[in-house]
Amino acid sequence: MKVWIGKTLVGIGIVHSIGGFMFFRPTLGVFLSERLFKTITVGGDPVREAAFWFFFGGFTLMIIGGLVDRLERLGERLPAFLGGSFVALTVLGIIMMPASGFWLLILPTVGMVHRNIRNTNAVVEQSL
Repeated sequence: MKVWIGKTLVGIGIVHSIGGFMFFRPTLGVFLSERLFKTITVGGDPVREAAFWFFFGGFTLMIIGGLVDRLERLGERLPAFLGGSFVALTVLGIIMMPASGFWLLILPTVGMVHRNIRNTNAVVEQSL
């Protein structure tokens, strides 16, 4: 079985974070000048909030991608909830923000679901 889903998620997270550094560079400078502590308040500056969530999303994708890559390399089955969660995340993200990078999640999401279906069928066939 080819190992690619986790690496793809990590790559998307890296690209997302690099884009964040380029797009939110002035905001990051403000965060650092204020020493990060209490730099974001709910309902405060929407640019600061967007910068935070942009980086949070990128780093979260890298973390999940690393875990998925490890499971793939060990030959473990990916948890079914993970594929389902990524389907929901991807579909909602594309519907709510069509001019965003959520489209990049289609390939690894389909890969997760396909791999789980294939692995489930293989287990059923082996038990017969």
